[in-house]
Amino acid sequence: MNIRHLIVLCAALSGTLTVPMLHAQTLELDYSGFYKYMAKVKKAKVDNAELGFYLSQHDGKGLCTIESGVVRVDDEVRGQVTVLPHGQFTLPEDKELDLDKAKVVLEVLEESQCNISIQIQSNLAAGEIKMSELRLVEDDMYRLLQKMAGWPGKYFVPKLQGIKLNPAEPNGSVQGQTQLKLSQAQLGEDKTLNLPALRITPWF
Repeated sequence: MNIRHLIVLCAALSGTLTVPMLHAQTLELDYSGFYKYMAKVKKAKVDNAELGFYLSQHDGKGLCTIESGVVRVDDEVRGQVTVLPHGQFTLPEDKELDLDKAKVVLEVLEESQCNISIQIQSNLAAGEIKMSELRLVEDDMYRLLQKMAGWPGKYFVPKLQGIKLNPAEPNGSVQGQTQLKLSQAQLGEDKTLNLPALRITPWF
């Protein structure tokens, strides 16, 4: 993997990695594609980072609205899709669903084309948190990014400037801002913050 391709990968996984989906209200997707990513997270052995799945509008004007979703094998419902307030959807992690060639069926409000987006992130509950704990989140996100880059790409992953704190609730704020950035220097401070529920993403 050359450096130019690696930079594209890092940008994709810190923002979105999109795969075009069908132009329809009902999207039927292979579960195996999602399971592959979930398995990589497990192999990375990180406690404070994950890959978040989203459904983005094709024109870049926000997220598509998922009304409901299930995981099916033929006509049998074998699992539920959970949609979080900030638009992320989560799936059961089950090797049997992968072996049985399950499908993820999403009911989407918009009729316009949507894309699957994948984001390296960490979801944080509201409450007090030390900067040292946020530093552990950053370390795990970076480790996961290296895992996704593979070999030898992991040796060329650019260092992070810090992390970005995004409110988990729609129209929320973090200390009066729509997004709060914390630098490496700030993460090294002996300080405790009182924060709302957050979605944390890498800051390159």
